[in-house]
Amino acid sequence: MRNITATLDRQETGDPVRATAAPAAPEWAATLHSHGPLLLAAARAITRNETEAEDLVQTTFERALRAGSTIREPLAIRAWLLTVQTREALRVVRRLRLTLRFDPEVHELPVGGPETAESIELDEALGRLSRPIRAAVVLHHMIGLSVRETADALGVTENTAKARLKTGLARLRELLDED
Repeated sequence: MRNITATLDRQETGDPVRATAAPAAPEWAATLHSHGPLLLAAARAITRNETEAEDLVQTTFERALRAGSTIREPLAIRAWLLTVQTREALRVVRRLRLTLRFDPEVHELPVGGPETAESIELDEALGRLSRPIRAAVVLHHMIGLSVRETADALGVTENTAKARLKTGLARLRELLDED
């Protein structure tokens, strides 16, 4: 969150992150900052990597700072931010697939504090879902977006979002029942 705060601070003082970005109003920066913890939690659950999650939130904030004056419904900012973040997360994976091949035997250890056995099991089960299905489950069941907001965030139809949610929950039940 330190880099994210630095970006917002630079915007508040008028030092743009990019030459094309207009300085954001302090209220806009404060609004974005208030969504930081939720965005970071969602990014962690979707990416399952702390560094990638922080980069994803940073990218989301940079886009939001550039698009601040174009936001039509300030009350829908949470869903808009999650949409931008989720699409970027899925775009990154597509780009990586084109250039890298991953060894399926290599796993990262989860980053975080003390956890219960149940949350560790759930985290491991979530990690075994494909990223698009995991993103749908996280956005709908963990973040609390509606099916329509989840579909919008993923850039798919509501029926596709429902199918991913159904598949994700069924797969999670299977994985959790195996243990």
